[in-house]
Amino acid sequence: MSLRPGIPFRGEIGTTYRDSRPWWPEEPEAVGKPNVVFIVLDDMGFGSLGCYGSEIATPAIDSLAARGVQFTNFHATALCSPTRASLMTGRNSHAVGMAYLSHVDDGFPGYRGRIGHEAATIAEMLVDQGYNTMAIGKWHMTPIDQTTAAGPYDQWPLGRGFERFYGFHEALTDQFTPELFYDNHVVDQPMSEEDGYHLTSDLVDHAVEFVRDQTSITPEKPFFLYFALGATHTPFQVPREFVERYRGAYDEGWDVIRERRFRKQLELGVIPPGTELPPRNADVDAWDSLSEDERAAYTKFQEVYAGFLTHTDAEIGRLLSSLEELGRLDDTLFVLLSDNGASQEGGRHGVLNTTQYENGHFPDAAEVVRRADEIDGRSAQINYPLGWAQAANTPLKRYKQNTHAGGIRTAMMIAPPAGLPIPLARRVQRFQHVTDITPTVLDLIGLSPTAPAEYRGVAQLPFDGRSMKDVLLQPDAVAPPRTQYFETVGNRAVWKDGWKAVAFHPSGTDFADDRWELYHIDSDFSECHDLAAEEPEHLRELVDAWWEEARRNQVLPLDDRGFALRTNVRFRPHSPRARQRFVYHRGMHHLGNGAAAPIAGRSFEVSTTIDRPLGTESGVLIAHGSWNSGYCILVEDGRLVYDLNYYSDHKVLRSTTELPAGECDVAVRFVIDDVGTGGTVTMTVDGAAAGELRLAETFEYFLAFQGLDVGADRLSPVREDGRGEFPFTGAFDRICIQLLDDATSRSHEPLD
Repeated sequence: MSLRPGIPFRGEIGTTYRDSRPWWPEEPEAVGKPNVVFIVLDDMGFGSLGCYGSEIATPAIDSLAARGVQFTNFHATALCSPTRASLMTGRNSHAVGMAYLSHVDDGFPGYRGRIGHEAATIAEMLVDQGYNTMAIGKWHMTPIDQTTAAGPYDQWPLGRGFERFYGFHEALTDQFTPELFYDNHVVDQPMSEEDGYHLTSDLVDHAVEFVRDQTSITPEKPFFLYFALGATHTPFQVPREFVERYRGAYDEGWDVIRERRFRKQLELGVIPPGTELPPRNADVDAWDSLSEDERAAYTKFQEVYAGFLTHTDAEIGRLLSSLEELGRLDDTLFVLLSDNGASQEGGRHGVLNTTQYENGHFPDAAEVVRRADEIDGRSAQINYPLGWAQAANTPLKRYKQNTHAGGIRTAMMIAPPAGLPIPLARRVQRFQHVTDITPTVLDLIGLSPTAPAEYRGVAQLPFDGRSMKDVLLQPDAVAPPRTQYFETVGNRAVWKDGWKAVAFHPSGTDFADDRWELYHIDSDFSECHDLAAEEPEHLRELVDAWWEEARRNQVLPLDDRGFALRTNVRFRPHSPRARQRFVYHRGMHHLGNGAAAPIAGRSFEVSTTIDRPLGTESGVLIAHGSWNSGYCILVEDGRLVYDLNYYSDHKVLRSTTELPAGECDVAVRFVIDDVGTGGTVTMTVDGAAAGELRLAETFEYFLAFQGLDVGADRLSPVREDGRGEFPFTGAFDRICIQLLDDATSRSHEPLD
């Protein structure tokens, strides 16, 4: 008999305690080792921080760079989930099953949307070494259709080595009304937006709470805190006073700001002497070519973004101050990075709605100008135009999702604990990759920088990354030979010993038609001089190396389909979405969009039986989405109401007659057109026709990032003029969504 599996009892057991000898198994001992804190920012371009040449005020982050080592040739992947998987495991993202986002399981080894257990996370390694482990903020590494009360939970933070978790699972969330999870369950936000709630502040509050608890009870033990912000991913949402700090600061436009940041980067030594500023990306308009109204509107996007980043920095500063007050700052190893470059998902003119991009819908300049007052950090869920994304990536080309430097070269810094003989306040130009961070941290805290051969009975993949300890300790350390591949939605690149081959892939085109470019990065930091024509043999060598790495790391088959199509076309077997009938019971918790009925681009019917004993009961029956997009079915003023929130433009159908008192059957049916994405909504009450609405268009692939509620409209309101949850005051037990079998659901493969 053992106290724990595999550990035999080594004491003696007699008849009574007097003739017995107790024994306790050894526990892992980490006393004296430093704490570890990862700070992960989202979609922040290379040139966005003050210490990387920006005019945006980021004093707290700059202070980390000043007390550590700032890397200027560091590379992540071009998307969030893959970078996080590589960061947490020290392995390449495709190799561990996270080639794309955690929303997608394409049915191939590299594209599972989860980290295989053959790749233990750094949290799993550290908790077994005696560390307390805590995750705060954006996770985005659990298959999204498994982020429900039904689990499974093995890919949640608490299933991957963390002892505590507070944050969210999705790619993004509303900063004022987020979808929040505490450990393994959904929770409500602790205060309302009206009372001053903001997600970043809430995340810092819980990070401090977790560390304070741990320090109060076991101050001798080190902790690992994974602190991953929703900022600065869209939606850009921030308290008004932070936006006001930048009012008028960007009136000169993105071309001037980009040039100014470039000069500052040269002055600071962020970029090497001789670096050139590439021409504008082909999809960016010259600032001077815009109308006065366009310039006035587009400037507001950057004012909000700058305020958002400065607010984020202030909250990071609050975290650092709290650690200092607790006496934990000086014995903590910090790693701060961005998960990829600045986002291109705002399109040419910017967006005021996070759902638009996913369906390929962008506002034109006229709409943005007309709605310019909504670009204030509160009234709309915005993402900036491409011109500001390009400026954020100064001096690099292209954006997030691309494997040119603008997508994959990001800010990163390491601030060591006191006592390590690391020369500080300097910049390192050597190529490094996100897979290097886990082996580096293990090395710096005195553990092996190589992956364990086995973890809890599962044979382990070796690390693809390597420790950076040599260059941290010795500024002139020579980089050993290295090859590193990159791939995101068909965009490809490979770095090898100072040279880089890269292919931009337009979605939907033949991969064989992609044109490979060749750059000598050691002398061309910003990828200005394509040497493909001059060095064809060298290019061929690198392209061959890419294919070799691709086969070794499970990159194939290549897939250039976008997010919305891949998340709403086919579902893995046993997914809660892989069915045609969904029955939701009243009283269920908020259900994330990743597990909700996939009605976008399909015909469907929603039906239930309600009981209004007095005939005056009203409220929401079902709501899916947020004020950005979605739909809501409710009873109001005695009538059944269907409210389609189409990018905040509400299409509303009310029943032609009042509902009867007592019990009645109600249904709303949508039948999509044979051609296009429009269709017809019909409403029935007790089987009789009660109204019809023609829709010229609706959501083709993606409905909303925020999920589904039954019996109320929680979080961000879906319905028009939504105030509060508006719970249904009558009775109903369940509500059914039936996906209809018809040829018009042509955008999707048949559901089993």
